[in-house]
Amino acid sequence: MAEASETPTTPATTLGAKKPVTVTIKISWLLYDIMNETFLRGRTIQNKENHKEVASMFASEDEENREKILRSIKRGFAEVKTELGEYLNENGTTTDNSHYDGSTNLVMNLVMPSNFNEAATTGVGEAVHAYLANNAIADWYIVTNKQDAEQYYALAAKNY
Repeated sequence: MAEASETPTTPATTLGAKKPVTVTIKISWLLYDIMNETFLRGRTIQNKENHKEVASMFASEDEENREKILRSIKRGFAEVKTELGEYLNENGTTTDNSHYDGSTNLVMNLVMPSNFNEAATTGVGEAVHAYLANNAIADWYIVTNKQDAEQYYALAAKNY
């Protein structure tokens, strides 16, 4: 689940003022959606002969699975921040390839133009969530289910 919230402004500061929007990606919901989607996809193609292949499609909380998924999420979040860089209200002049353990939610502070439609705030958060989920599933499927990977990359691109 993703949340995007707008910080309220007073009428005197509204005219021509930028609008702050905070996008919070709740990791627990993101991981749930990834695991649920891979389970449901596997269940739909399961037959009497492919139990082993289908079982490997399921993303799970097992340590090695979680590490791969979290790495994909971290990379995807960096891609989103790059794409939204014009609106990003964060300082960041250093980076590293350190491990992201999923213990904290992902937060992005945006400053939107004064004509930003506040009704779209939720849509921003949902689009980021969907992009991260579909991109992580595609990365997972590159290893476990190559025939469906491109479909999930295409879904992620639609959310971008």
